Amino acid sequence: MRLVCTVAGILLWQAAQAHTPVPFDAVYEVRVDGKPRLEARITLAREGDAWKLSSTSSGTRGLARLLKVASDEHSTGRWRDDRLEPLEYRHHSKVAGRDDRWSASFDWSEQVVTTHTEDGDFELSLAEDTVDPLSVMLALGRHLASDAPEFTIGVLDEDEIDQHLYRASPPGPLQTELGCLEVVALERVRENSERYSTGWYASELDHVPVRARHGKRGGREFDMRIVRLELDGRAVAAGEDCPD
Repeated sequence: MRLVCTVAGILLWQAAQAHTPVPFDAVYEVRVDGKPRLEARITLAREGDAWKLSSTSSGTRGLARLLKVASDEHSTGRWRDDRLEPLEYRHHSKVAGRDDRWSASFDWSEQVVTTHTEDGDFELSLAEDTVDPLSVMLALGRHLASDAPEFTIGVLDEDEIDQHLYRASPPGPLQTELGCLEVVALERVRENSERYSTGWYASELDHVPVRARHGKRGGREFDMRIVRLELDGRAVAAGEDCPD
């Protein structure tokens, strides 16, 4: 049961510009098949060209609380020549007392990344746009900020690098806990797959995702909805609702 692992996977994130990601602190309610089950919190801290992303989640209701579902992820990196370079990544999740851990170290001078997993260590060749499962939030932001309608990103898994294809939709209104926001929908395109992933990003809030949905047709659906947001240390107040 990999309930927690979807938190980073379903969250499609962005910081406003490649050079200057905006620090943030965001809290989400995670619904499983329409019912509130977890709370997730994502934070970005920045110092010059260096950044640190952290993601935590825990079960708050139902089976997720009973099984003590929880996750903890951290990613650090830097911006070099308008390019995102992850350096270290750590993942730890728990379900019913069972732990799942893996980590990765990026060596850009040698163009390799080494992952440390329960099945052993793996050394993989790096392409320029390769990111870890958490810093993909920042990589997506670079493309959204450039208005790219479709793009591909290499995302590190435990023992391989997957190529993820994304497609953006035209902007439109979306009702959220922060009021009515103009958003762009970003879909991960999968061929011959029952899985689906879509995120909605508010352009007026530096393209922060305000909702993300991931699931499998005929299976479980995870729906993350923003509850609170701080950008650059300032709380974002709720605005007016969308017209009926």
